[in-house]
Amino acid sequence: MGLLSDIVFCEPTVGGQIGAAIVQLLLWSFITNYDYGVMAHVHKYVKRQPWYPTVQENMKDDDAQVIWDFPDPGFNYVTFFQTIMHHGGGGVLMSLGMLLGQPWLWRHGMLVEVGGMDLLDAFRIANVKFFPPGTFPTNVFLKSKLFGPLMAFHHSVGLCVGIPVNMYFSEIYEFQLFGLMTLGFPAICLGPGLIIKTLDKAKYARLLFAEQMWVFLTFSLGSRTIFYFPAAWSCFLHVWRSPFGSNWNVILPFTWALLAMSAFNLMILGIQLNSFYKRLFGKDTLHAVRRSSSSLTDIVASVSVEFGLTNMFVASRLVARAHKAKDRVKEQHTKDQ
Repeated sequence: MGLLSDIVFCEPTVGGQIGAAIVQLLLWSFITNYDYGVMAHVHKYVKRQPWYPTVQENMKDDDAQVIWDFPDPGFNYVTFFQTIMHHGGGGVLMSLGMLLGQPWLWRHGMLVEVGGMDLLDAFRIANVKFFPPGTFPTNVFLKSKLFGPLMAFHHSVGLCVGIPVNMYFSEIYEFQLFGLMTLGFPAICLGPGLIIKTLDKAKYARLLFAEQMWVFLTFSLGSRTIFYFPAAWSCFLHVWRSPFGSNWNVILPFTWALLAMSAFNLMILGIQLNSFYKRLFGKDTLHAVRRSSSSLTDIVASVSVEFGLTNMFVASRLVARAHKAKDRVKEQHTKDQ
């Protein structure tokens, strides 16, 4: 019963953490399975809705669709729901742990990321590689050469800090709040998009723009910049000054996670700021304003599409721009001939 109790209460022991991570892996492997799991039913439900054609149209220009090229662009909306559900699930457990004074619940929330995403994705990638065709949609994601390296980059952060924090710092409020803001808060930032993305982007352009502004202010600028950098540095200093600061098995993973996530957050902020500037103050935008008194709606709609936040935001944005640049070169080459 000792090991079972450690797993149930996610005790900060090696057996407790490994066992609880496996539990989360199994749970989320069922939830996110598109053949028989929860997401299979979500997918079917979404496709039956009268607003699904609007979602398909809205997601055609989504940056994620440029990379993954799903036969049905609307599937990107389903994966967007999965992202919010994942962040929300971890956030609820962390919130309950903090409100009820039960760190074991918070630790389970952390393992929603470590076991329910980081380890699960590694398992599914291996499944596709060794037992093709593997599981959907991982087998589609892997068609992109960027997916493997980006997953290694993204998941290494959770793996490097998740277990060490659970083992040594999970009862410290500073770390609890940082984990909640990192894992749980994105569900609040992205949640309104579940409704907004079902609306006609031409008819509700201003509402779409307001939703993207909400994401920018709460997610990119708020939680991932204004809150993140002071909080991350404070947590790092706490680790450094703690008795575990001299343990390289602890400090090296923390250092990597701090640098990697900081770089990721800065890229998101920079890309979004650049998108706003180009759309609102670029030449094309100014000409459009002069042409029509109603052009603000078109500008807003354009910003809304350009400013889409996806699971792989940075990769999507960079690859989308690369595709556009490649098309421009081809077009220019054709004209020259």
